Amino acid sequence: MKSMMKRIGIRLLMVTALLLALSFQSFAASGRIAFSDPSAQVGEEVSVTVKFSTTGGESLGNTDIMLSYDPEILEYINETENASGGAGAIRVWSAPTGSSEATTILRFQALKAGTATISVSSWEAYDNNGQSLDEVREGSSTVTVSALATSSTDATLASMTVSPGSLTPSFTPLTDSYAVTVGLDTTQLTVSAVANNDKATVALEGGDDLQEGENTVICRVTAEDGTTVKEYTITVTRVEGGETAASEAGETGTEAPEVLAELTVTARKIQIIELPEGVEVPAGFRESSIAIGDTKVPGWTWAADETPRYCVFYGMNDNDEQNFYRYDLTEKTIQRYFEEDNAGVTSEEYETLADNYNSLVGDYQKVKILMFVLIGIAVILLVMLLLSRRGTGRRENERYQNYDRETAKNTDRAAVSRSAGGRKLSKEERYMRGEEEEYEEEGTDMDQETPGDSAIPVSAQMAATAEDEKDGDDDFEFFDL
Repeated sequence: MKSMMKRIGIRLLMVTALLLALSFQSFAASGRIAFSDPSAQVGEEVSVTVKFSTTGGESLGNTDIMLSYDPEILEYINETENASGGAGAIRVWSAPTGSSEATTILRFQALKAGTATISVSSWEAYDNNGQSLDEVREGSSTVTVSALATSSTDATLASMTVSPGSLTPSFTPLTDSYAVTVGLDTTQLTVSAVANNDKATVALEGGDDLQEGENTVICRVTAEDGTTVKEYTITVTRVEGGETAASEAGETGTEAPEVLAELTVTARKIQIIELPEGVEVPAGFRESSIAIGDTKVPGWTWAADETPRYCVFYGMNDNDEQNFYRYDLTEKTIQRYFEEDNAGVTSEEYETLADNYNSLVGDYQKVKILMFVLIGIAVILLVMLLLSRRGTGRRENERYQNYDRETAKNTDRAAVSRSAGGRKLSKEERYMRGEEEEYEEEGTDMDQETPGDSAIPVSAQMAATAEDEKDGDDDFEFFDL
């Protein structure tokens, strides 16, 4: 009997020990991750406390936590011995200290107004015995960043377009409801929206996986103050026969481009500062006052552009590096400015080139007019020369004709002189030859001899002359009849 009672007692003790062991394993340590919820203004530093603790007071062993935050509102600015990260992610870890909790302080820079949430992405934790915690309650931090008194409350859009299709009605900043119809082969709507204020933020919801029928796309604009919000709603109807990307490409005569990759630029902070002494403004730029949000800052625009498309200012980045930056006035984007970006011609050189060109154009016009005048004068001189030569030729012909007539007359005179034997012709003879215009027979003695003349009658002389020419004799003998 006693031995039986002894065996029963031993078995009860074993069961009790087993139950105690099972109870210890079932109720392993649990933990909790807690955060502080601070607030700050834009431009200030804000600290967030992260605490990992056991709920039962057990000593905490190794811990490893991954956190996520909004990099557009907060910027992680400190690296500690047990925390590291940036660009939206931070890793926090701790080693056993014999305490039931591990605390880490994270410091951020408030970039713009809004509410940022710091949450736990993953965790791994053990107690001081190396046993994994079976349960951890995850908290989160809400960081409220308030805007400055001068922060803009403008939450409107400057422009909004969609592809494929077009908005109905046409976009205006004050109209917040639109509609667009696309074809069944369109599964994604691309929305391009630009805020009216460069410090406002734009967020899109929907438009990536369009279903047949009606779909809703929301474009949400948050003003610089972080509290003023305006939403633009686009109702996308996906039906057969609607506009598609292919149809739009056909209208322009080009194929829709293939999208190789999508780029999302992480927000960066650039502080605009005064131009240091000794730093020269890039050639070709003129000084201008630039509106960055509601603030006017000194900058420079390209001198040759009547309507500037971009400006240049001097700024400092997060690494305290100073340089010129180029600011796109349309897309509100910033990039470092490189000297080779300009056209290589200063405003003075451009004006000089323009003046030289205008001067050359004026000289060309003058030379062209002078050439026309010279051509006209040459034509007139040529015509006068031709007319002069024509008159000279006519006079030469008349002179040659007169010369021929005189020659004929002289020949006739010579012939008659030979026939007359060198004597002077009588008036009758000259009349017969046409040298006398009139001949009066009355009162004229045909047989009268003039001094030195022969007494041979004219008829006899003419007969003798004819006979002499017939015979070809050179000498004549005169006889008295």
